[in-house]
Amino acid sequence: MPLPVQSHVWKDNRALLLVHGIGNAKPGDYQDLVQAVRTALGSEADGIAIYQLFYDQVNDWFAAKNNLGALFAQALDAVADQIDDEVLGPVLADVLGDVLWPVLVADARAAVREAYLLQLKQIVSDGVAAGIPAAHQRLSIICHSLGCFHTYETLHHAAVTKSAMLQPATHGVRFENVVFMASPVQLIRTVAMKLGSLVPNRRTLYTGRDEALSIPSQVKTLGGTVTSVQRWISITGALDPVGGHFFRSKADWAYMDVPGTSEALIDAQSALNISTKAQLVATLKASLRDHEAPVITPQNPHSWTAYVERNTDKLKGWLT
Repeated sequence: MPLPVQSHVWKDNRALLLVHGIGNAKPGDYQDLVQAVRTALGSEADGIAIYQLFYDQVNDWFAAKNNLGALFAQALDAVADQIDDEVLGPVLADVLGDVLWPVLVADARAAVREAYLLQLKQIVSDGVAAGIPAAHQRLSIICHSLGCFHTYETLHHAAVTKSAMLQPATHGVRFENVVFMASPVQLIRTVAMKLGSLVPNRRTLYTGRDEALSIPSQVKTLGGTVTSVQRWISITGALDPVGGHFFRSKADWAYMDVPGTSEALIDAQSALNISTKAQLVATLKASLRDHEAPVITPQNPHSWTAYVERNTDKLKGWLT
């Protein structure tokens, strides 16, 4: 079944792509999130073409996840060993399994990347149809949770793959802003490095390449490089283990720290009615998938909508 690729008529030279995280989202989900983004942007939202990326093969992937057996157990053990907390370690490892398993299913990674590339090409094409050349388009992405991993992988692939026609130097496609909210990219990298050759098609995993994480770029024919992203922004919460914080304690092995980052923000998350580790674990288990029924008390520290609402002024400044 082909994935839905959204197409919009541009009113201005700006476009924004929203990339969801964990769960089987479909068109029509995340309406609260879209409204929160529009509220943050104010009247400027009317001039921005807002797209959403959906990858509904996720049901098949979860079936694949359940068949991973010992390899998946090793991945969870790698996380648990890193968490120096007898209470949180094993339980959070199980919770974080939902953002780890794609690294172990090469077909899932490749399928999302291809769907993501198709959507990006459609966005650029819509802009061109509106009379705006790629080099003059103001493109932004806001991604959340597992969507951050897919964004990292796709942008790196696009930057070095001429046939994708999305390279910053050759094709003039550069993203003015990419905002990562609760990114598990470093967490996934840590586990991938520990598993080593056990990771299927590891050579295609950009998250596990090189000496450290990096901003996607293209090497120009006559020398020098051009980055695909002008403003690389990371936001995570002090109570959000997916973003690398374990009960207000930052874990370097799980927190995404990319050289060249424009801004790295930590949400204090001090008003979530979470005062114990047991509450944190129970809340994450109940509501990690943000588009399902929200947990009112305590609030979900991984909520994408809440990340947007806590950072409305910053988002407006970046995207308008």
